[in-house]
Amino acid sequence: MGEHYPVVPRELATQDLLDIAGHYVAEVDAATARRFIDAVEQAFTLISRQPGIGSPRHAVELDWPGLRTLQVERFPYLIFYLEQADHLEVLRVLHTHRDLPTSLQDHPPDS
Repeated sequence: MGEHYPVVPRELATQDLLDIAGHYVAEVDAATARRFIDAVEQAFTLISRQPGIGSPRHAVELDWPGLRTLQVERFPYLIFYLEQADHLEVLRVLHTHRDLPTSLQDHPPDS
């Protein structure tokens, strides 16, 4: 139970995080951007310790076995990730109101 899995964001997930933080800096303030990044880091820690905590709902909707999502606390963003043998792979971090199937279509389940 004490095992933690490294959380490894794909390039697009990293870009999502940079874009979202940049949006908060430009449209709100730097403190909100910092709170967002802190909330994402807390979510990464949580899934590292409990990979199964994320919802499998989108896995069913998208026919993508193993896909899980976790909402970033206090922010309208979802972290999409897959549990691999030795790490958790973060595919994207997307706004809850985005067209999620379209946003994820460049990541087929077998990639």
